[in-house]
Amino acid sequence: MIKKLIIILSIISTCMCQFSEVEITLDMRSVKKHNHFIINDFKEEIKRYIENTIFSQSDTDLEIPLNIHVIIESVSEKGAFKTLSTQFFINSWDLKVFSRSATIPYYKGKSMALTGNFEPTSSIFDYFAYIFLANELDGWSPLGGNEFFNKAEKIALNGKESDYPNGWENRLKKCKKIMENEYLRKFRYHWYEINDAIINNTQIDIEDENLIDITNLLSELENDIYYLQEFYPNDRNAFLFLDRYANEIAELFGKMKMYDTLILLSNYDADNSSIYNEFIK
Repeated sequence: MIKKLIIILSIISTCMCQFSEVEITLDMRSVKKHNHFIINDFKEEIKRYIENTIFSQSDTDLEIPLNIHVIIESVSEKGAFKTLSTQFFINSWDLKVFSRSATIPYYKGKSMALTGNFEPTSSIFDYFAYIFLANELDGWSPLGGNEFFNKAEKIALNGKESDYPNGWENRLKKCKKIMENEYLRKFRYHWYEINDAIINNTQIDIEDENLIDITNLLSELENDIYYLQEFYPNDRNAFLFLDRYANEIAELFGKMKMYDTLILLSNYDADNSSIYNEFIK
């Protein structure tokens, strides 16, 4: 009976979690072979923790994929712990986060758990989880990720004052940079809203009076692009988002005869300028 209950609770927890398909790769070229066993154990614990932890009780079944590349720079002893000096490269659908100089205490068999306090092993993964959760929620409502950006920011502030402060000042700045770029955050939201509106209208007909919502959203999207170019001309995550959707965005603006917007995009996003230029008539 107890075993059945554990299985049921595990299934329920998995369904409520925010992250799925967490892929972790390791670079251990700087690590001596006798330390590989503890790092491989650490890798499995990271995957278990992120996939099975409920980071938000109200935002469930999101199935956000994560690719995490960990560079282990060194392993040293600190009391009963091994101390891992690491760098992280993390990406999902349309967001990349790079974090260097992370110092993490770990021992084989250590289990991580979500708490309200700063914990030097698990809190860095809470920080990453909250940022990617916030980014996802921004696509559901305007600036909908604020709560979780604030949680990531709080972790970074606590990390700066902890016994393991390495890299937390930089992580605080990164969180603020993503959160403060409201033009990109709104751009993402307006784009996803446009796609929902198109699906609901089944097809695009510029003479259709029912497309008033789409045209209003396109106007908002145009404003977002203008302000991104004006205030964030080199934002990597903006270009990452455009790399993913350049063809669809260009086709839609072309169909709606918004040629000035295509020219604006072509000047802003030089890597995809040929795509935008194809739809300028």
